[in-house]
Formats: sequence, C-alpha cells, structure tokens
Amino acid sequence: MQANKLLSRRDFLKLASFAPLTWFASPLMQFPRQMADVQIPNVIVLVFDAWSASHLQFYGYPRRTMPNLERILEKATVFHNHYAAGTFTTAGTASLLTGMYPWTHRALSLGSGGIVDTQLDHQLFALLSDTHSTLAYTQNKFADLLLYEFTQSIDHHLQTGEFNLDRRFIYNSAPFENDTQIAFASLENNALLDGETRSSSLFINSLFRLWKMNTALDNDHRFANEYPLGLPDDTEQFVLSDVVDGAIRTLQNLEEPGVAYFHFYPPHENYRPTQKFYHIFSDGWQPPEKPVHRLSWGQFSYSTLNQLNREYDEYIASWDAEVSRLFQYLQDSGLLDRSYVVLTADHGELNERGERGHFTSMIFEPLIHIPLIVFQPGQKQRKDVYTYTSSTDILPTLAYLLGKPVPAWVEGELLPGFGGKENPERSIYSMDAKTNASFAPLTQTSISLTKNQHRLTYYDYPDDQQFEFYNLEEDREELKDLYPSQPALARRMKDELLQKLDEINQAFEF
Repeated sequence: MQANKLLSRRDFLKLASFAPLTWFASPLMQFPRQMADVQIPNVIVLVFDAWSASHLQFYGYPRRTMPNLERILEKATVFHNHYAAGTFTTAGTASLLTGMYPWTHRALSLGSGGIVDTQLDHQLFALLSDTHSTLAYTQNKFADLLLYEFTQSIDHHLQTGEFNLDRRFIYNSAPFENDTQIAFASLENNALLDGETRSSSLFINSLFRLWKMNTALDNDHRFANEYPLGLPDDTEQFVLSDVVDGAIRTLQNLEEPGVAYFHFYPPHENYRPTQKFYHIFSDGWQPPEKPVHRLSWGQFSYSTLNQLNREYDEYIASWDAEVSRLFQYLQDSGLLDRSYVVLTADHGELNERGERGHFTSMIFEPLIHIPLIVFQPGQKQRKDVYTYTSSTDILPTLAYLLGKPVPAWVEGELLPGFGGKENPERSIYSMDAKTNASFAPLTQTSISLTKNQHRLTYYDYPDDQQFEFYNLEEDREELKDLYPSQPALARRMKDELLQKLDEINQAFEF
C-alpha cells in the first residue's frame, strides 16, 4: 500500500468503509485524521515469547524483574489471571490470533502443523483488513509459519530475521514463498535440523552446523563485553537493542489506521542477559523445591533449575531495559493515544519439577499463566481485573472495540472492562497435544480446566492416564494434589472436562 500507486481493491474498501463513520461516529472514534473527521484507532499487539506472569513482581513474584514496565502500568488495564490456551509457540500463538482453542484451529504441533484450511480466514488480520492496513513480524520461525498461512490478509509481512545479525532462514526465501510449511518441514526441520534429533542429511547438516558455529563464535566475540553468556539466539543471533530499534523504525512508517503485530523472541530461552543485569539476582532467594514430575523429559536437578530461573529473571530485566524505549516511543509519538495496545505472551516458562523451558507435556501455573496488559487510547488511570480470562478473548474483544460484529466462530469472550462481564464460574482451558495427530481424536494430550480458583489437569496418554487437582487460592505453587481425596468440585470439573473432550472428538469419529 503505497501513496504513489493507484488504489487497490482493499484500499478502496478501506476508504469506503470510513464514509458511514463520518455520519455515525461513536465516542470511541473521535480522533483527528487528515482525510476524514474521525480516526479509527490502531491496534498494536506486542507478544513476548515464553513470558511467564509467575516471574513478574506486579503478579506476586518477589524479584522486581521489570521496573520500567511497572511504571507505565498506571495508564493500563492489568489482567491478573490470564491464561494461554496452548503451552508452546504454535498452539499458543494460533489461539491468540484466531480466538479459538487448539482443538478447533488444530495447530497442534511444531513446524509442519498449521491451522486447518477451513479456519484460515478466521484470524485477526482478515477480521480487520477491510478498515486497517495490516503489518506482522515475528522473530520465532514457528510463529512465522502461521503468518505465512495468513498471507492474503497481511499487507506487510516482515521477514523473521529482519532485525537479527544474520539471516539464514531458507523456508521463507523466494523459491519457497508458496510452500513455506513444506519447505520448513523438509529443510529447516529435517535436513538442517538444529535440535538433538538426528538429521536426515548428515552431510548438509554438518556443514550447516559448522558454518553456524563459526559465525556464532565470531558474533559472541564481538559482543563479549555486552553479553557475558553469549548473544541471544533464536537460531539466528540478535542484539536486544537492534530488535527494539527495528520495531520503532517499523512503527514510524505505520500506515494508519493499522494493525501492527510484533512477536518478539525474548525472554525465550536460551537466556542471555546483558552485562548490566548479569548476576543482578544473585540474592540468595530460591523458589520452593518441587518434586520431579513423572512426565518430566529432562529430569533436571533443583540446583540446575534454580540457576536457570535466575538467568531467566536477569534476561527479563535486560529485555525490560531495552523494550522500555519502545513504550517511550509509543507515548512520545502519540500512538499510545490513538491505539489499542495489547501486551501479552504466547505461553509461559516452566523451570521446575525436573523440567526446563516449555517443550513439555506438563501443565502448571508458570507455563500457562501469562501477562495481559491493555492500553486504551488516551487511558489515564490503571485498572486491575482479577477474573479468569483466556488468550482466546483478545480477538473478539478487539472486534468489539472497533465496532465490528464479534465473529460466531470465536471461542473466547469479551474481556471484562472492554465489553465483557466478570464471570467467576467461567471455564478456562489450556492444552498440549504436540504428539497427537492434527486430524484425529485427542488421545495423546494434556488438558487443564481452570475455574473457581481451582485447576484440574488430565494427562491422557497410552501409558499414563491421570488427573491432578489443585486449589490455586491456597496453593498457588501447586504442591498439594487434592485429586486423590476426590473433593466434590474435582468430580464436577472432571465430568465437565471429559464431556468437553467427547464433544471435541465427535468430529473425528468415522
């Protein structure tokens, strides 16, 4: 969408859509605009990858990991019990962007698993593209695959390595622009595999790893004084300040009214704090020791996990220092006064019970309890919301706030304070089904039901079928499993959860 070009069909529709608003403008849309008497608010969605609410002081954590963010919360609405629908990037991001649970959008696995074809138009960019320009960027290549599925609805799709030091992704290069998922599955996730699994091409993979290792060593040496543990790395290395600078440059050219989606990799592992914050939390505090869970894949020791938690906190603090410049720009530029800004995460992080990171079958509070902070245009006072909410709520809420009908296909609800009402009886689901086939009944899955300040989790695997039940009000650390005592609420929640699973799986019965 360039000013010196003839109007495209989408441009025409956007301009045409403004006409009735000049006659029937709501109080929500009373901002100056160059070409009309009203200004439709922008939508800016900022996602921090693997960002757990359990590690933020304003959610009850003892360490003050994000002091700069805390200062701007006085002009925001803070949701205190917000939960991710998925436990890792693909499922969590897809739910945020579609307003649907993973059992509906079916983006269940990493890499090759995407949103089912019948749901591809049911997403944020398509919903708002008739009135807004659309811009999308993510540093996470798994989330980037979802953006490629939405290509028809995105005007400006920045490449995932746009702000990195080195750009080595192959799946999104020109030869594969129409087959990004196939290219990713065959090349990035197979021939050039960066994980511990054996590559299908030992020769090419070995050369690739040697080249990558040599480049990484050179970069780490260049920035050794700034990053004592090495540079942040999302397969390609980056500098925190470069990422923030890139986001600011991009927003400076935002075509308003616009939708701008930024999915940043920090504070995703590996945790690489800057020198200023390295060891800042060597304060002697230790989280409670929790027993190793039977589904832990890593079986890491408590001391190892405690060190990881400290480095995670230091990395969050490092990111806070840099990303504060982005919020300062939003304020100074006036974007904060003419935009809905949503700050959240795709999922959290779990360094406990023998497990590290988030690629796990377990479901616990640090993994699914994520931040949600919403800035209204021109908001002056802080509001706090304590009712349970879901990542599926963001899309329908934005539709409502922009005067659009809430789509019938969404499974989320309007956020309290933004058109919705507090519902203490609401059921919130979170799930992991990365080993389950995308187009088959859910028979290899972890799924939790959170309501009434309690959580019931069902682990449903061929060799492990078990329930766990926790009182989140009295036991936020989820140390005492109450399910063996069979309290009445656990039995009712079990019936509700199993009924939901039956309902989901009926669509796949032949």
